[in-house]
Amino acid sequence: MRLNRLKKLPIVIVSLLLVFSLASFSIDAKQKKERVFAIVDPLIHPFFEPVGKGAEDVAKKYGAKILVKGPDRFDVQQQIEIVENLIAMKVDGIGIGSTDPKALTPVINKAMKAGIKVVCFDTDAPESQRLDYIGTDNVKAGQHMGEVLAKLLKGKGAVIASQGIPSQLNLRQRLDGVTEVLKKYPNIKMVDVQSGQGDPSKTLANIEDMVRAHPDFNALLGFDAAAGPAAVTAWKAKGLKQIVITFDDMAEILQGVRDGQITVTIVQQQYQWGKLIVQRLSEACDGKKIPQFEDTGTREVTIQNVDTYNK
Repeated sequence: MRLNRLKKLPIVIVSLLLVFSLASFSIDAKQKKERVFAIVDPLIHPFFEPVGKGAEDVAKKYGAKILVKGPDRFDVQQQIEIVENLIAMKVDGIGIGSTDPKALTPVINKAMKAGIKVVCFDTDAPESQRLDYIGTDNVKAGQHMGEVLAKLLKGKGAVIASQGIPSQLNLRQRLDGVTEVLKKYPNIKMVDVQSGQGDPSKTLANIEDMVRAHPDFNALLGFDAAAGPAAVTAWKAKGLKQIVITFDDMAEILQGVRDGQITVTIVQQQYQWGKLIVQRLSEACDGKKIPQFEDTGTREVTIQNVDTYNK
């Protein structure tokens, strides 16, 4: 009888080792489960491509899969529906550029309540339960633009402006920043501000209309990514020489700087946003405390540094 028990002992040991090995494998599998993070752009546009690139470049480091989504045009409801679909998919985290903070706040809060970590980038939804904002401090960026404008105009002139999507908090903040600075320069007048709704054709049409309506203007301000390329087109077509100050560093804008249509462009850090989105969502999923507001700063690009600023 005792001999039979001894014979069975190796079988029992092997069985126990197998159970422990399977349990260990199960724990490791859970620990190494790939997380799914979604980046929801305000709209699909070349300006946001570096955000996705930055996220993809660090995804492996953080064990994440990246989804990039966004409306094909300015459409708040479509952006809400994208987030609703991501909640149904049970993604682990969302980085969103909110086209309308008031309209997006309920769905952001719904995602957070469902256990999905949410951070904002580019344009904030500060009244929501989002964990962090990653991007430009747009009031400061507007003040930066205003000081550049005042210096170039030597404190006097008439200004027209293309705002973009007026419901976007970041664009309103940029205009607020410029307006605040211009209080110090009473001889600089903002004579017209038009919204192109982020649409290139409408933005170009608005700029052309303002140029006709205010032939003695001295400068154009462009607050969104559509304004720069539109200004390049209008300045080339009409042979205009007035000052243009815009935002961002898409290829058309940088070429416009080289060719003299754009005087200064205020450049942001989209690639860095993408990297930080993945890092902060990963940290939040791990239960770590993350910052609530991260200003990645801006840089001036002119003809003097257009080919060296990003090196």
